[in-house]
Amino acid sequence: MKTKISTFALAYLAVLIAFGVLDGIWLGVIAMPMYVENFEGLLRAQFITWPWILFYLLYCLSVVILTVIPNIHKPVGTAAFYGFVLGATAYGTYNLTAYSIVAGWPLNMTVIDWLWGSVATCILAAAGSAVAKLRT
Repeated sequence: MKTKISTFALAYLAVLIAFGVLDGIWLGVIAMPMYVENFEGLLRAQFITWPWILFYLLYCLSVVILTVIPNIHKPVGTAAFYGFVLGATAYGTYNLTAYSIVAGWPLNMTVIDWLWGSVATCILAAAGSAVAKLRT
């Protein structure tokens, strides 16, 4: 069954907004002190903006394509489950590879960030799914 472009666009927008809010709270309030403490000396004084914007745009697109749209006629929990799996895979790839090859990469931050990405992606998929269901 085809999905209307407006449904896709609204789901994408919902995922983008949810990710902005969640990551804003996570990085801006909750976890930033841990990142600064654990990665002191590696963090730039001024972040480069375009890579994280590109990541947000592409990652949210992936969430919609891989978790929301394929499960549009299933319960929100189904999309959320697949979101958790996607997040565990994506954030696991990043964190486990970094832990494996970057000297001094802390194991505690590997686990924390991996779990965060898994749970955040689960929430993103649920948000996108709930919005998409309003249009079906």
